[in-house]
Amino acid sequence: MINQMRTANQLQLDRACLYTFFSRLFTDQTRAEDLEQYAAFLASVSGEYAGIGRDLQDVIARWSATDNADRIMRTEYARLFIVAGGIRPYESVYRGNEKLLMGEPWLEVKAAYRENGLILEKPDMHPEDHASVELAFLAYLIECGGKEAEQKLFFENHIYRWLPQVFTDLQENEQACFFKDMAACGLNFMEQEKSLFASLDNEALTESDQRSDDRS
Repeated sequence: MINQMRTANQLQLDRACLYTFFSRLFTDQTRAEDLEQYAAFLASVSGEYAGIGRDLQDVIARWSATDNADRIMRTEYARLFIVAGGIRPYESVYRGNEKLLMGEPWLEVKAAYRENGLILEKPDMHPEDHASVELAFLAYLIECGGKEAEQKLFFENHIYRWLPQVFTDLQENEQACFFKDMAACGLNFMEQEKSLFASLDNEALTESDQRSDDRS
């Protein structure tokens, strides 16, 4: 039982770590000095998510050995996410009817945050439906513990409905080098999370069936 609890706790730590890491990638430019911290942060990822952790560390190791990595990564972030014509990592842009900022998905995300007692302190930096904020929110739900239903709901209603497409767009973008490598890991992470929530559904159904049998 104790080993099972440790395994379950480690699983949640691994998931929170990966959500936090991808949130940081979308938040601001990555600098060469950040890479060593990223590698140390990801070193603890194990179990079911160990492969994703290793792949991310391999990407970081390659970029740590790249000449002018600092300039390349900072310039790439600006071209992809700041300069007009790049990728706009907002749920409203990807899912809203008008494809504009602060559309219906933004309102839905804000409501989800409020239901969990959160209000964004600096929405002028990134609004509530920005990739970095949504990923950080999922990490928060995991760290709170006992919020599996909320995690699943937010993942299925928001994150999984548009972030895989962002990662795909990054893989296909000619301006992306560092983010192209990271996007492949991001897609794997999204699919791993989808499988995890599906397995939780199956466990719940099994437990429900067992209770029904016990009552028969």
